[in-house]
Amino acid sequence: MPANQDYRFHQLSNGLRVVTERLPQALSVSFGFWVEAGSRHEDPSQEGMAHLWEHMAFKGTDRLSAQDIAKALDLMGGQSNAYTSREHTCFHARVTARHLPEALALMAEILLRPKLDPSDLAKEKDVVLQEIASVEEDPEEQLMDAFWQAVWPGGSLAHSILGTPRSVESFEGQGLWDWRRSRYNPRNMMVAAAGAVDHDQFLQLMHELFPAQPQGEPAPVPEPGHYSPETFLKRREAEQNHVALAFPCSGAADEDRFTLSLLNTLLGGNMSSRLFQEVRERRGLAYSVYSFANTLADRGILQVCAAVDPERTLELMHCLRDELGDMAGGGIAQSDLDHARDHLLSLLALSLEASEDRMSRLARNQLLFGRYLAPEETMARFEAVTLDQVRTMAADILRPDRTAVGVLGPMIDPGWPEILSS
Repeated sequence: MPANQDYRFHQLSNGLRVVTERLPQALSVSFGFWVEAGSRHEDPSQEGMAHLWEHMAFKGTDRLSAQDIAKALDLMGGQSNAYTSREHTCFHARVTARHLPEALALMAEILLRPKLDPSDLAKEKDVVLQEIASVEEDPEEQLMDAFWQAVWPGGSLAHSILGTPRSVESFEGQGLWDWRRSRYNPRNMMVAAAGAVDHDQFLQLMHELFPAQPQGEPAPVPEPGHYSPETFLKRREAEQNHVALAFPCSGAADEDRFTLSLLNTLLGGNMSSRLFQEVRERRGLAYSVYSFANTLADRGILQVCAAVDPERTLELMHCLRDELGDMAGGGIAQSDLDHARDHLLSLLALSLEASEDRMSRLARNQLLFGRYLAPEETMARFEAVTLDQVRTMAADILRPDRTAVGVLGPMIDPGWPEILSS
């Protein structure tokens, strides 16, 4: 039993997982319906279905129109939204405690009983096509999307969350319903809530809102594919060259995730990081330079991104090579690690004051680990990471032979990737 007595977990007979955390001082509740349905669960012909279903959920049900849904959400005075990732679709909201029952009923209605009206489907496909076009118009977003696909060839991880114009245009009712039935199953769902919530009352609402019996087994997940240190170079009109590097790393559920978070912070995760200080502050090579761990549950990549004057791209490549090489060679000081650790512990402490963050943390830990992780446990794990562990990970991850390189902009030199990958 977890030390936090305000945490409760229950699984219904139909497989739905229900997890809550009561925050004694809260006046509102943040909740989310998490569905294990994302772009990695799509076959090539289905690319973008998870995202389109997220859109269609708000277009109405047999009982409610899109305007009814919008008005009801407005009247509750809360905040609501949804998003699709590579592993999940999440429908979430924050409302006052007194509006929780009707908010849950409304979100459950759009989650479980969306209406696929042909005219609405046609309109929403057009909306998604415009969303895809907007990514193509933004050089950084275009590079991020294309580069991710390049480093995960041959499997579902390469799928764009939005889909492609060809796949989205091809979607029709029967195919969409078939995919939905394979993923929108109570066994594939979890609801999490944090704030002014009573678990027993919340659980009773879940019994009333969700079907009593399981709806079959979830469909198998398509082959994901494997990381490959690819080179992606594309010329396009833009003010800057956008540069991205990638290195394979462990997933969000791996035991060394705390070491990875610290390594990323040291590399380019904040304003005092190695890359920010060297690339921007000392050399003035780029206004935007950063790194982040782009992780799924079981795998991921550590990415470095920068935007640079095309004429100075070669200089940037040499700078990145030198800084990455120094870190991989053990050039990380204890004082730097201590600073990065304090930064992450402060971020964690600040996030604990927001019910939305508490709800997301609650849900992700349950999905990844099947249990509650107390903040104190997370803090202790960060405190336990040693300098040797960070140095070892830097040497293992920041390897030239495993470096993927992407550049998009007005000036392209095929020789640039060799600077980083040799």
